Amino acid sequence: MVDSFLSRVWYRAIRCRFGLEGVGVERSLDLPLSREEIALVMLALAEGRPFTPVQIQKALFLAADKVADAFLPESHYDFQPYDYGPFDRDVYVDLENLEGIGCVKINRQSRLRTYSATQDGLDEGRRSARQLSANQLAILERIVNLVRSLSFNELVSAIYKAYPPMRARSAFKD
Repeated sequence: MVDSFLSRVWYRAIRCRFGLEGVGVERSLDLPLSREEIALVMLALAEGRPFTPVQIQKALFLAADKVADAFLPESHYDFQPYDYGPFDRDVYVDLENLEGIGCVKINRQSRLRTYSATQDGLDEGRRSARQLSANQLAILERIVNLVRSLSFNELVSAIYKAYPPMRARSAFKD
């Protein structure tokens, strides 16, 4: 999946270099994206502000639930109940891969990592966002604003209230 994503990034870079950006398929709407592209869209919607691990996990969980049609059929996360609700290790794998190509900054300076888009990530996330319908994009924007506005306790509690099965392995006491 990362290979196809990297191919698309390279393809877009070539098209941009030769003045072809915005011509053809890239400007179509309502095209499904890879989960890496959705992650970049979510990070870009935060305008470079960082996500904590619980915020990015819950944001992508909600995106997978609320706009499943935005994801390519073979490019979905498999969230499972974990200590603080829905969790998929592949979220971190994807973010590390995106860091490797310069689109994501992972701050490892403190005990709690944070994830944000680099300038290249913002640009690529915005380009990918243009592939989505206005409705899909509006939902993703609401998700980003919601998860970033809630405290850790509020966010985990809200997820458990809306998705009780995700509480199955919880270490969280509310």
